[in-house]
Amino acid sequence: MTFMVLDENNHHCILPRIKPEPGDGERRYREAYARRKIRLDRKYVISCKQSEVPLSVPWDPSNQVQLYTLEDSAFLSFKLDIMVTVNAKQTFNLLSDLCRRKQWDPFYKECQLLQQVNEDDAIYHVISTVPSAEGKPQDYILLASRRLPCTTGDPYVVAFRSVSLPTHPPINEYSRGESLCSGFCIWSEGDKTKVSYYNQFTPGLVSQVTTNIAGLSSDFASTYQACERFLVENTKDSAGDVNTPEP
Repeated sequence: MTFMVLDENNHHCILPRIKPEPGDGERRYREAYARRKIRLDRKYVISCKQSEVPLSVPWDPSNQVQLYTLEDSAFLSFKLDIMVTVNAKQTFNLLSDLCRRKQWDPFYKECQLLQQVNEDDAIYHVISTVPSAEGKPQDYILLASRRLPCTTGDPYVVAFRSVSLPTHPPINEYSRGESLCSGFCIWSEGDKTKVSYYNQFTPGLVSQVTTNIAGLSSDFASTYQACERFLVENTKDSAGDVNTPEP
């Protein structure tokens, strides 16, 4: 069942958190969360024909990564928001350096810069800590693109997606994973900074992500608490990375 409460202006109200009754009530509550996870998995499988088209695109200097926050029924995506006390410029500098992500993200085991395309675009080889269905370590070839705000109120953007490089084809040691679209949008909000992380589902992530969304795991919470600590502890390192005025 779906419950909805409207106020006097016909706007949605936020319902308080449900507290299931002990015993059967708690059991039914957990079963409902499990059914929600199954629906998320099914929606992904039905909506994305991953087996028909490759996720990686041939690398070409004219490629541009664009990040959209508009929901589309053809894709299943997720977003995470955190607030940090580090200013937006320093947060942008730290999160756009993919080689440092393993310092806070347990998904990253190793990361190597393969090609610095220009000041704002780079290609990395990432080795994941999460094995594939075959039990092999997964690796990724990722294009990382960062963009400064165009005008006041716009976010800093750091976007990632898989590309294919002829010089780095898949090898037997790893199972080549693919990332369709992910990244960060970073806004200044008074004396704090809002960081939003977006990701479109891919086969290698669907089980991990839907488990977290269903509330059956605290991986997301612990990961982004580690991200916040990383930002706070490394602000001095990033102060001069990007020579641009604050928007």
